[in-house]
Amino acid sequence: MHMYLMVLKIISLGNITFETMMEILRDKPSGINMEGEFLTTASMVSVLPQDSSLPCIHFFTGTPDPERSIFKPFIFVPHISQLLDTSSPTFELEDPVKKKTHFKPDRRHPLYQKHQQALEVGDHNKEKAKTMLDNMRKLEKELLKKMESILQNKHLDVDEIVNLFPQCTKDEIRIYKSNISS
Repeated sequence: MHMYLMVLKIISLGNITFETMMEILRDKPSGINMEGEFLTTASMVSVLPQDSSLPCIHFFTGTPDPERSIFKPFIFVPHISQLLDTSSPTFELEDPVKKKTHFKPDRRHPLYQKHQQALEVGDHNKEKAKTMLDNMRKLEKELLKKMESILQNKHLDVDEIVNLFPQCTKDEIRIYKSNISS
């Protein structure tokens, strides 16, 4: 309840930033970022500028526990790259679940799989977990600066934006893999 009142106060003052909202979504003591029996499955923050010449920027984790995830920016532009690393597997012919009633296919997308593997390693090695989180926050900070620059300079490089979210996802997977293998 305390965090809820803080959010209302920030909103009423009109000075909430996307970084502030991300911090709020990462807060575990307030219960906003849930773990245990109920789990936060993914988080999203959107920047919806009043100036129609500016793009709306949506930040997605695509993974549970925003405290241990990166908010990756997504901007709708024509010819956006396919989001393979955050798409659940599909089955070309027939869904195996329909053929075998006890079959449970792994429908986790590649980002989710690496996220879970890295968290398991981090739960047993606090030093690795800290290094991973530091690398994640560094990447996220760079992404936030880049999005802030787009909003301030009113310049959108569409050729770069079509690959923005998939590239950010690959960068996050790279961080998770380095935590798993090191």
